[in-house]
Parts: sequence; structure tokens; C-alpha cells
Amino acid sequence: MQPTKSIFKTIRVRSEDSAYVYFIMEAQEGICSYSTLAFKPGDAHRDLELRIPPDFLDEVLSLFEALNEELGGRIVFLE
Repeated sequence: MQPTKSIFKTIRVRSEDSAYVYFIMEAQEGICSYSTLAFKPGDAHRDLELRIPPDFLDEVLSLFEALNEELGGRIVFLE
């Protein structure tokens, strides 16, 4: 059996929303992992690279759709 390849997505969140988004993703343990991409102090946003198992893609997209609605459209999918 070959390992399943992850699906990569990049999102952008406002800096002031980033801790909340991290908290929500940690609470949903196992549906995806993420890394914060390079940023400079004072940047208005954080870019996060998501690594999503294909079986969880719909769940992750639904989670971010709900989060985006809650945050007033402030999450942007870059890829």
C-alpha cells in the first residue's frame, strides 16, 4: 500500500485572527496540519500552508468556510 499524498493549500489570515485560527485547527486535531510561512514583525497577515489528507479535504474546506464566515470574510485561499 502506497502512502496517500497530502493536498497543499495556502491561506492568508489577518495577524490579529491568527491565534484564533491556530486554536481552531489544533482543536480539530488530525484533519490537517499547518505551517506558518515566513513573515516580518508588523506584517498585517500570516500565510499558512495547510497539508490535508485527501480523505479530509471536504471537512477542511467546510471548516474554513465556516471560519471565514465567522471572521467576516478575512480568510483568503491563495492556492
